[in-house]
Amino acid sequence: MSERLNDRLSEFKRQVDLLPEPDAPPPTTLQVLGRGQLEQDWQRLLFHFLSPERPHGLDHAFLEHLLTSLTDRDDVEYTFSRFDLTDIHVETEVPTSNERRPDAVIWVKDEWFICWELKVTAVENSGQTTDYVQAEEFNGIDLTKADVPVENRHYIYLAPENATAPTADEFVQISWQWIAAEFQSFLTAGHGKYPSETTGQFNSFIRTIRNELLMTDYHENQQEKAALYFDYYDEIQEAESAFEAQWDEYADTWGTRLAESIDIADIIELPTHPASHVAIEVTKPNNNSERWMFRQGSSDWAGLVKEGWWLNKADRTPVYTIPDDKNDVRISLFHRLEQNRRKAVENQTLELELWHGTSNGDQFMYKFKERIAAKINKNISELPPTTEITGDEPGQLYSRIRSQ
Repeated sequence: MSERLNDRLSEFKRQVDLLPEPDAPPPTTLQVLGRGQLEQDWQRLLFHFLSPERPHGLDHAFLEHLLTSLTDRDDVEYTFSRFDLTDIHVETEVPTSNERRPDAVIWVKDEWFICWELKVTAVENSGQTTDYVQAEEFNGIDLTKADVPVENRHYIYLAPENATAPTADEFVQISWQWIAAEFQSFLTAGHGKYPSETTGQFNSFIRTIRNELLMTDYHENQQEKAALYFDYYDEIQEAESAFEAQWDEYADTWGTRLAESIDIADIIELPTHPASHVAIEVTKPNNNSERWMFRQGSSDWAGLVKEGWWLNKADRTPVYTIPDDKNDVRISLFHRLEQNRRKAVENQTLELELWHGTSNGDQFMYKFKERIAAKINKNISELPPTTEITGDEPGQLYSRIRSQ
């Protein structure tokens, strides 16, 4: 690696190491279900809690809290009276006379209304807020728009803080972050007063809003790392390209490298041995020897086969490659290079699979499974704790052994 590249990557690592490592916030129920950013679900939750007749145990409490909070805002020209509370109606997906459908309307007949449009990640659809204002009527609800004084017609555009403003000037933009804060203040003021199930739903909705829209410590950390990635993009790409080239070479030569690193092994030639593979003869301390073949040259099915693990079915003599008639039985140790690349690079863990060929036949496979299971159980204390037998069908059987 060039000195310049090494210096730049060292500085990149230093800056990444300086960043704190906050845990990712646990996902909420909506996020687990993959619905964390669905506008319809946010709408349903918000107006569920605002509807007094719903079975949440809040009665009019949250509705009163939110309307009072709207009165306290300088940008909303709305005045709430507690005398209106029992006359307030809430309806979602209200059609208009010009074939639009605002997300919700809250109203008192002949007195006032608040028309709501909600956005989470989407933007306004072709002047829809202007159409809401210009619509002559809301259809299907007990509200005649003409009977409500103009100064008592209110429009709210509920969206993230950085969202594009609505096209209609009559709409006041309010943030989901403000709604989350109002949820929280309502829960704090009424601690222990409301059903635990409802309180849990409130808290989950608050966290969904904050996880999706607010800058938590975790999100800030991720953004700073992303910024560093852009700053050092050229160096990272240069290192990754070099790694990819080296990885391809490693897939082709790992067996040769391994053979050359074993002091008690000599590289040998075996009959019908493929040129891309390498074989060794190992002399053990008791002067006995054994032969191994390293099946290199495959990025996914790299294998280690001991002589005697691959036999001709007819005469049980060793074979070293697949015969034309496929009349063989074999077992192999495989390490799936491409499949387990991240595990090998990040965790420096080598995962081996003791595998038998699917052409061996069911009788062989069942016997093999019985014997290997017995050996593992007998010698379990000497094996890595990650040793396991997987697969219920004969063709799926292998023993997976991982070591670091």
